[in-house]
Amino acid sequence: MPTLNLEKFAAPNDPVLLLVAKKVSAGELQSAETIKSIEDMFEAAFGERKDSGKPLLVGLAAPQIGISKRIILVDVVADGKGKVGDLRLYINPEIVSSSAEEAEWYEGCFSTSRVCGLVTRPVKIKIRALTKEGKEIEEEHSGYTARIFQHEIDHLNGKEFTTHITDDSKLHWVEKDEFPKYRDEQGWRNWPNKCPRAKWNEIKGVGKNI
Repeated sequence: MPTLNLEKFAAPNDPVLLLVAKKVSAGELQSAETIKSIEDMFEAAFGERKDSGKPLLVGLAAPQIGISKRIILVDVVADGKGKVGDLRLYINPEIVSSSAEEAEWYEGCFSTSRVCGLVTRPVKIKIRALTKEGKEIEEEHSGYTARIFQHEIDHLNGKEFTTHITDDSKLHWVEKDEFPKYRDEQGWRNWPNKCPRAKWNEIKGVGKNI
């Protein structure tokens, strides 16, 4: 089974994950550095899988691989149940509006180790971003895709999904081989293995010099 190259990802306690990422200026869009950053992101998202229609990740923010720039990838057909197939690039993305209606769903992240959890977010959003050619675009997304955008844009602002969870019973510990059950069988709705806040703080290195 194709796997991700975890060496490309910042460790959960890496300070880059707490930074507000820098905007990509117009002059930087076509720079060798930006092009390389984008290539590295797609390579990280696909891992060892060569099929361009089947990324291993549904979303990725540049800081997750140590690049403090406002660039994200989002699979706009992902459904949270294993469906993937259209991973797109967004530069300097921002949420310009969001619905009053909210919903709770599970989230996980390669920047949070085995920690997953239940997060409440708006169900519909409108985003504005740049393409790699510098064209400004606006898109509306709903459901799981809207959640991915919010999750990845949080990363650009130095936040992780755990910051939205105040009820520790909604912080879960999920081993790698348990994730299909957690996700595909909706085990997240009543997951027995919790992650105490103290354990999460230890993973993040809270209170330590990192």
